[in-house]
Amino acid sequence: MVEIGKRIAAARKDQGLSQYSLAKLLGVNQSTIAYYERGRNTPKPWIVEDLARILHVSAPFLLYGREQSDPPVPVVGKVAAGGHVTLNPDDPIGYTDLPPGASSRTEALMVDGDSMWPVYRAGDLVFFSEEDLSRSPEELHGRECVVRTMEGALMIKLVKRGRNKSLFTLASYNAPDIEDVALEMAAPIRWVKRGG
Repeated sequence: MVEIGKRIAAARKDQGLSQYSLAKLLGVNQSTIAYYERGRNTPKPWIVEDLARILHVSAPFLLYGREQSDPPVPVVGKVAAGGHVTLNPDDPIGYTDLPPGASSRTEALMVDGDSMWPVYRAGDLVFFSEEDLSRSPEELHGRECVVRTMEGALMIKLVKRGRNKSLFTLASYNAPDIEDVALEMAAPIRWVKRGG
């Protein structure tokens, strides 16, 4: 967790503290602070709370680089893991919490169907980033993705190369592969929130 170490170091410097003086306030050795800042050790949750209090920042900022009051993630529709469903970003079907470390451009889809079971189950929320929509599907070989075919079908599939460069095989875990499909878009699944 190098990122938390960078945030600890930056907050410490913002407060005008040396590693030694922060260590003294925290009740640890200076080498402990150095290890945190270099990413060699990760502070325990109660230490993160103490660091946040001493450094006048929030624990979520130290842990994730963001404050607790993140905007909710829109659940923009349902995605097929066995059937055909629709996507409507202008009229979300609900909202959920932003996963740790996620960008504010994250969206979620609810899984509908069972062709990707047991990895993805009906009712799970899968998260993808709008930033990934500009990636070429060729870059996503071997990745589990939310894909939209040129015909408009929205699915969760494992993306594999097809017989030629512009076509892909969409693999499932318990259904036959769909071969030689042209894709309009593919975005890797970055997080999963299990359904109730």
